[in-house]
Amino acid sequence: MLTWMQHHKKYLIVTIWVSTIAFVGAGFVGWGAYDFNLNRNSSVAVVGNEKIGYGEFNIRYNQIFNYYNQISNGSLNEESAKKLGLENVALNSLIEDKLLLNFAKDLGLNSSENEIIQKLTDTRYFQNPVGDFNKTLYYEILNANNFTPKDYETILSNEVIIEKLGKIFNIPSNEDELKMLAASYFMQDSLSIAEINYDKKNIKINENDLKKIWIEHKEDFKTEKIYEISSYYLFSENKKINDSELEKFYNEGNNKLNYRDENGKIIDFKSARDKISRDYELAQLKNLANIKFLELKNNKEKFQKDENISNLSVYYPLEVLSKIKNGDILRPVKYKDGYIIVRLNKINPIRIKTFEEARSEVLPIYLSNEAKKNLEREAKEKLKNFSGVNIGFVSRDSLRDGDKINDKMLNDAEFSYFLMNVFNSDQNSSYVILNDSKAILYKINKQKLDINSNKLKQYSLMLKQNLQTLKANEIKQELIEELKKVYPIKIYYKGK
Repeated sequence: MLTWMQHHKKYLIVTIWVSTIAFVGAGFVGWGAYDFNLNRNSSVAVVGNEKIGYGEFNIRYNQIFNYYNQISNGSLNEESAKKLGLENVALNSLIEDKLLLNFAKDLGLNSSENEIIQKLTDTRYFQNPVGDFNKTLYYEILNANNFTPKDYETILSNEVIIEKLGKIFNIPSNEDELKMLAASYFMQDSLSIAEINYDKKNIKINENDLKKIWIEHKEDFKTEKIYEISSYYLFSENKKINDSELEKFYNEGNNKLNYRDENGKIIDFKSARDKISRDYELAQLKNLANIKFLELKNNKEKFQKDENISNLSVYYPLEVLSKIKNGDILRPVKYKDGYIIVRLNKINPIRIKTFEEARSEVLPIYLSNEAKKNLEREAKEKLKNFSGVNIGFVSRDSLRDGDKINDKMLNDAEFSYFLMNVFNSDQNSSYVILNDSKAILYKINKQKLDINSNKLKQYSLMLKQNLQTLKANEIKQELIEELKKVYPIKIYYKGK
């Protein structure tokens, strides 16, 4: 086993990082903060018999973003996340989950209603202040994040099934293995580093190579489904409304249940007045919208304008539009701060774009690929006569020292990513490609092991957990590679 661990040092270090990511539940109340603003009726990918929806993709992306943001002390922004390729990390992790899910279901594993209920009621975001499951709060949170209970409970069911499969990956550990892991985890390197940059403007475009990318991936370059519609908009006029009317509206039926604080407690009228006022105006506007609908349907009123919308136009009732026939008029639906009435005139279906149409989308991929090749070539050449700045001893979890490394060279998120790659590698000197325009060369000058019996005892539990995760992930990854040969993977997502 010790020999096996030496051969898998790189994966060992990766596991120490990955095992700290709590995918289930992390960042739950942050849904939508990094929304991809895409049609929820489509799929990001299909793996075997399992679909990956945009809602599920968004949750996973948020979880991973929150993790990387945490380890970079809150300095990660969306641009940095894109450079780190977090979208691909989220997508690949979901694809692996779906491969395992297909396999588990084929083995006959499933989930019971009680197991789903238990998982649901244990989620703290759905609990009231005393820790009891709050059904109203559950529905409100799902609704606020554009999720149906059925969709969310399907995700929970899948998690239960994958967890059952995961039990076969657990293998006991011994003391020698723990010491080996500790030695790797507490190792410190004295590094010299240097930055190299590459300007994509230096790339000479080869149209034949550009077209090859389009030919190989033309299925990824498609037009959007276009809906030709006629529309009629009604917006709030923000009129002043007296408190007596608003208070009456607040107390009608179950209206006050719509106004709660973060703990699920109903907010009093005074505190919720602004939101009540907006809701009241929308309710009045809905009545006017219903009148306009009848007038439009009976040709007593004309639509305000004709327009074309696509699957990216999420404010429109796309799901309903895709199911009706030409000439049908939809009843009023909410649109931003008002209502919209839509008549469907025609649907233009999705088709593969011609090379000329797709060229502007293919070009960034081509330039990025060429830039990385040239950057890597330059990095290898400069390593031969490496000269860098000594930044002293660092460990895997070191924070960036602003006096030694300015944030123009490496920001906090990039520094964390850089260290992860350094400690993943078994090379004394190498480079880390951060993006298609920047790489960091490094050389290990010295190494020291910062460990003693007290530290070993202090981190014993953590080391045992990570070692178990390492072994389980190694077996799981080997299984996943085999499953890729069994279950077809179709990816539709082309990036933000």
